[in-house]
Amino acid sequence: MSDTTEPRHPLVEVGRYPRLAEARQRGIVVAASDLPHWIERDGDEWVLRVEEPAHEVARLELAAFEREEAERPPPAAPVPAEKLNTLSLYVAAWVMSAFFLTQNLLGEAWIERGAATSEGIVARGEIWRTLTALTLHADVAHVAANIGFGLLFAAFVLPHFGVGLSWLAIVLSGAAGNAINAWGYRGEAHSSIGASTAVFGALGLLVGAEFVARLRLQHTRNRWQLVIPLGAGLAFLAFLGVGEEGRNVDFMAHLWGLVAGVPLGAALAAARVKERAPRWFQRLAGLAAVALPGGAWLAG
Repeated sequence: MSDTTEPRHPLVEVGRYPRLAEARQRGIVVAASDLPHWIERDGDEWVLRVEEPAHEVARLELAAFEREEAERPPPAAPVPAEKLNTLSLYVAAWVMSAFFLTQNLLGEAWIERGAATSEGIVARGEIWRTLTALTLHADVAHVAANIGFGLLFAAFVLPHFGVGLSWLAIVLSGAAGNAINAWGYRGEAHSSIGASTAVFGALGLLVGAEFVARLRLQHTRNRWQLVIPLGAGLAFLAFLGVGEEGRNVDFMAHLWGLVAGVPLGAALAAARVKERAPRWFQRLAGLAAVALPGGAWLAG
């Protein structure tokens, strides 16, 4: 029974249903009119009953409910999730590993040649250092961490902008972060290496894309909903970008990578580049993402 009170009047049937869930749903409709109801099993069916004086009201309420259910459009078929193109992730891991192997073969002079030094970038205009520094790492743990988190963030960026434009945006946000960081340390002897600026650039791209996505929808276009992706980006920065005590971590480079990625991600999302960019443009952008760091080494 659905109502534990004893009926004061004889009970009459107002509905018979093959499933208990259906009977309970109609019972809620009846209860909304402040009418007690009872559900009992009768063979393979479930019977909804009300007191005889409430029969007509319950019947009208249930009839209105059934009409609404009949007019309700069928639920849309779920859109299958887009299959992630993992080939570029393997290529990125291989390229970063190859650069690290080259660095170890050529020694300390290679690091000095490509590090993002504030003097070189700001004073001497060696902009190519903003890119070459992304390919250099202090040790195996450093490169492994950047490959791991970089590929993780990249896997979420790829569905937003397409493969080629995603990687180009990641590289450019990392280079822009290094440039801003060098400018912030102008006049000081500061040097930075590592792909982590681009890793946090990828995080910034995600923040920017999510911000635009929320801005497009009426129910998420409010102050608290819009601040969520920004807060999430800062939380990841605080959790991953500070590093352990005693380790030489360039927090400002991480911050500027994130800052550089946010407006770029927002602009690409607002322009709907994935939907509008032709396939040849995506391929060209992907080639540029690989060619830029290589070309920067040749320029240096």
